[in-house]
Amino acid sequence: MPLEMTRRRPAFALELLALGLKAHPDGYHDARLESVELNERLPAEYMADSVISVEGPDGGRRFVIVEVQRAWDDRKVWSWAAYVGGLMGRHRCAVLLVVVCLNKAVAARYDRPIMPTDSCMLLRPVVVGPDQLPLPRTTEDVLASPELAVLCAIAHSDDFDVVATVGTAMAEVEDDRGPVYYDYLYGHLAEPVRARLEEIMSTITPETESGIERLMRRREAIAEARAEARAEARAEVHTKAEMLVLVLEARGLAPSPSQRERIASCTDPEVLTAWVARAATATATAEVFGDG
Repeated sequence: MPLEMTRRRPAFALELLALGLKAHPDGYHDARLESVELNERLPAEYMADSVISVEGPDGGRRFVIVEVQRAWDDRKVWSWAAYVGGLMGRHRCAVLLVVVCLNKAVAARYDRPIMPTDSCMLLRPVVVGPDQLPLPRTTEDVLASPELAVLCAIAHSDDFDVVATVGTAMAEVEDDRGPVYYDYLYGHLAEPVRARLEEIMSTITPETESGIERLMRRREAIAEARAEARAEARAEVHTKAEMLVLVLEARGLAPSPSQRERIASCTDPEVLTAWVARAATATATAEVFGDG
C-alpha cells in the first residue's frame, strides 16, 4: 500500500524522504510518477517498486525510489545496486533510495551503509521506520497527510488513541483514499483492535449518516470499480502475453518452456509491454527478458 500511496500522490515520496533525512524538502517540487522501467533493459526482479522524479532548486530533476521492506532480504541489495546505478548512469543525476519499514527491527537492519559482497558499491538507504513517523493526535494531523497517518497507525498499532484518531478521520477524507486507506489500516490490526475501532466508528453520527456507513458505501462503490478494473487488467495481460509469444515466434525466436512459464506468470502489463517492444528488435530471446 505505501507504493500505491506514492502512485496516487507522488508528492508523498518527498514527505517520506524528508522524514528519513530529518529535513524539509524546500525547493523540491513537481513530483511525478515515473515508469519503474524507465527504458532500462532490466529483468522484472530488478525493477523498483515505485519511482518518482522531482525538480530540485537548480531546475534539474532527481529520482526518488520508494521500496517497502517487511523483512531483511539479501537479494534486494543486488536489485537496488542494479537499479540505483542504472538510473544514475543513464540520467547523470542524483538518485535517492527510500526504504519504508513498519517494524523497528527491520528498519534498524536497513538503516546503515550496505555493500554487496565483494563489491566497491556502497548503498546508503534513507530508512523511514516507526521512529520517524510522527504520531497524529488530531483529525487535522491526519488530513494533512492521510498516507503518513495510516502508516503511523499501523507502525504504532499498540497505541489505540492513534489508531482511533486515524481510523475515524478516514471518514473525513473527501476522495476515495478514505475507504481505501481505512481498509488497509483495518487489515493490519489485530482482531481485538479491529473490534474496538469498528465500535467507535459506529458511534460517529454526522447529520446524514454515520462515519462507518459513509465509508462502507464508498468502499462498496470502489470494490465494484476495482473488480471491473481487475477483469480488464487480466484481459490486457492475457492479450499482451499472447502478442509477445506471437511476435517471438514470427521472428523465429521461439521461447523456451521456462520463458513461456515466465510470460504466463507475469501479471504486470507494463513489463509485458516492455518485453513486446524488445521482442521487435531482439536477436535472441535472452535479450527480451534482460538475461543477455
